[in-house]
Amino acid sequence: MRMISAEGAKRYCAAMYAAGVVYVWGADVGVITEELIEDLKARYGTSHYKNLNMCDIEGKLGADCSGFLTPLSGLNWTAEMYYRACKKHGKAENLPEEVCLLFRQESGKIVHVALYAGDGTLYEMWNGCEHRAFTPSQWTFYGVPDWIESQEIVRKVGAKITTKKALKRYRNAGDAKAGRNALKDDYDPGTFYIYKIDANGAVNITKKNGEPGSWVML
Repeated sequence: MRMISAEGAKRYCAAMYAAGVVYVWGADVGVITEELIEDLKARYGTSHYKNLNMCDIEGKLGADCSGFLTPLSGLNWTAEMYYRACKKHGKAENLPEEVCLLFRQESGKIVHVALYAGDGTLYEMWNGCEHRAFTPSQWTFYGVPDWIESQEIVRKVGAKITTKKALKRYRNAGDAKAGRNALKDDYDPGTFYIYKIDANGAVNITKKNGEPGSWVML
């Protein structure tokens, strides 16, 4: 098993997106050739490859959802195997602020995997390599794999953060820390800037960088 940093994983995904990796069942980011496709047909059956046009894809890179992770992890696993091996799991709506994996479950089985970039977006092999916003309803679980190095969330004034759930707002850091006297309206999920950080963990976030906002607990 290999190890890669969170930043390294994101750079890899961005490079694969820019390269236009093609969705090919059973491939793991290999160069698409007639020989490769014939070998995959022999292993997995011809039905998965009926819509491939070699004139358009020959010479490009090909992968399926789990194969997309092979160069990162060094593992030739299915989505189910990646899920079982994760050191930490949770429901997709409780996704942490870090690079991790996303899983879709259907009929009790893990059938799909993607990489969450920690910034509200994900990279997924679907119609080719896609980079799009994370939508909780489209996923079942998240998982933190051993092969992505542990990530310490560093917050600093002026930094941009993305929240995936509504946050209760408070007038001061003390109320935020104690969870009392919340303001009437929550912050909706979205992108904010850090205006100030309290020593006890409360953070003042704002939509306009450099202007005070409300205190929250992230």
